[in-house]
Order: sequence, then structure tokens, then C-alpha cells
Amino acid sequence: MGIIKKIKLKVGEYMLAKEFLFKKRDKSVVNFYDANYIGIVFNATNTDNFKLVKKYITYLKENKKKVKSIGFFDFKEVPQNQLSKLEYDFISRKELNWYNSPTGVDVTNFVKEPFDVIINFDIDNSLSLLYMVAFSKAKFKIGKFNEKYQQYYDMMIDVEENSTLKYFMRNVDVYLNMVNKK
Repeated sequence: MGIIKKIKLKVGEYMLAKEFLFKKRDKSVVNFYDANYIGIVFNATNTDNFKLVKKYITYLKENKKKVKSIGFFDFKEVPQNQLSKLEYDFISRKELNWYNSPTGVDVTNFVKEPFDVIINFDIDNSLSLLYMVAFSKAKFKIGKFNEKYQQYYDMMIDVEENSTLKYFMRNVDVYLNMVNKK
């Protein structure tokens, strides 16, 4: 990572932590059965991972869950064949400010949604996607374990560093089905 990228990352992490201090929300441990509205944040750049997320969203809808997702393309612009649809919104580097905080109408609308659960399927722990999770009004926030980002999640799943998205998704399912069972 170049020095400019390191500086942007450090400034972005500092700004996120500073803004997060004043963030208030209603927290609640929500399991799979009680969750009616689920938000998904993911990196759409990798085609195979995007296909996995689409399958997961289909699985959620088959289980009568309302789903809204936002995908990030690490390109200057969102590819033309990936325009926003009902349950999918997309952003690109064009919607990031200089220290990688996402901006724009789609991001603002997404973080205002009253999700029961929000899941960050970005296994690379991108700061841009973390911003959306951190400022989401979701009751229960789930993501991949990263010691320095613990304050932004309610549940973090620790998987090996080189684990695939598919493996991480399986773990999310297992733990989301186990928590707060009645």
C-alpha cells in the first residue's frame, strides 16, 4: 500500500471513529427467525462473490425476508449492466470522498433504513463499506472480525484470514440461527 493510501486510510479511520462517538441507535440481538428486514453490504467487484451474494439474497427472500443491499464496485463508475434494481443499489469510487467515506443519495437512503439485521459481506474489511454499517440504523450488525473495528459491530465472526466469502456466509448463517433463540 502506497503512502498516500495509508494516509487516506488513517484519516478515514480517524473520521469514522470521531463521527461514530455521537451515533445513537437502538441495539437488539436479532436471530434469523425474528429478522424481517435484512440489509446486505458487499463488494461487487469480484464477479464470483457478487454471484454468491445474489444467491444469498434469493435464499433470504425464499425465507420471507425483505432484503435491501448495496454493492461497491472498485471502479471509477458502476458498470452499465449493473444499474440499481429494487433490492440492489450500487456505488463506485465516484461516490467516495477523498478519505473513502461513501456519499450520495443511495448511501444516505441505505443507512436510514430500519433493518433488523445488517450483514457486511466484505471479507476484506473495506473502510468504505464499514462506514455504511457503522452509521446504519440496524438493530443488529454483523461482520468479519477485525480487532480495530469491534466498536462498529454487534457480532463479529472470526474466520481464518484466507477464508472465502462462501465460508464466511456459512458461518453467518450458523451464528445468526443460534443467537437469541427462544
